[in-house]
Amino acid sequence: MKPISPPGRATLKDIARTVGVDVSTVSKVLNDGGISVRPQTRQAIIDEASRVNYRPHALARNLRTQRTGALGILLPDLTNPIYAETVHGAMRQAEQSGYVMLIAEVADERTSAAAYMRLVSERRIDGLIIAVSAESSEMIAAIENNPVPHVFVNRRSSIGRSVTVDDQASGRLAAQTLIEAGHRRLGFIGALPELDTSRRRRHGFVEVCQAAGLPAVVEIAGPVSRRGGYDALHRLLDEAQRPTGVFAFNMLVGIGALAAARVRGVRVPDDLSVVTLDGEDAIFTAPPLTAIITPLAEMGARAVVELEAMIQGREPQDVVIDIPPKLVYRESVAPPPR
Repeated sequence: MKPISPPGRATLKDIARTVGVDVSTVSKVLNDGGISVRPQTRQAIIDEASRVNYRPHALARNLRTQRTGALGILLPDLTNPIYAETVHGAMRQAEQSGYVMLIAEVADERTSAAAYMRLVSERRIDGLIIAVSAESSEMIAAIENNPVPHVFVNRRSSIGRSVTVDDQASGRLAAQTLIEAGHRRLGFIGALPELDTSRRRRHGFVEVCQAAGLPAVVEIAGPVSRRGGYDALHRLLDEAQRPTGVFAFNMLVGIGALAAARVRGVRVPDDLSVVTLDGEDAIFTAPPLTAIITPLAEMGARAVVELEAMIQGREPQDVVIDIPPKLVYRESVAPPPR
């Protein structure tokens, strides 16, 4: 057999000509059509397809399988750097799996159900990664009445599989960092109760504080935003026993907390130590924020893997990425004031 090297994309016809078989035989072998051929012929077809880097025509394949070749991801805030890293991981994995990724932003999580319907009602996607809260009755009804393969990322839900990081371990590491620096009065700036990531980080944080015999943690909950962190720290600083160390449960909240401290004349870290979570921008704050880094890109990629399993009829699973959080110690943590 004399191999050929066509100038453009290799076709089934090219492979058939090289191997010396019918195009239909090549098509059925490469699409696992169950055709009975000699093992040597089957292997020759597979080897030649690999040699010429054969890729099936996506449109023709999708017409046969009734699939779109697209996945969707539903996010609450594209300006949040945490979601950017998660999306990058998901998009890289989707590309490797032969999918394109459609991104939809939800400005207000109360409109999540409407955004879900826009994505799935016309079957423009084969599956959906959901990074917004799905605990509202409207969202639950939308998912149950208009089902599509879906996986929750950075969220847990009673109505679907999820891929998360170990948030409790992050909370424990934040508490240990502040306690080892000498702090005894600690505060936690979290999100509203329906956000389960905040609940898990709080649980780990409080668990370590209680085990160390510290006074009760002062807790403030608010919006997941710079403004939310800004307002929350003002309230913490108004406490009679104001904390000397604070865990801001994500990067945006931590940036807002720093701004509030500056306005109040509270020096970080001389008067107040701050630990936050994730976000490459932490190195550019003043002072640079001590941050706990979690495997966000790996979480996004694994969500695509589990979603693809569901699309192909395999059983997906709830996954907690087993890469432990890592502390990046910067200038926002110091011993408490005397």
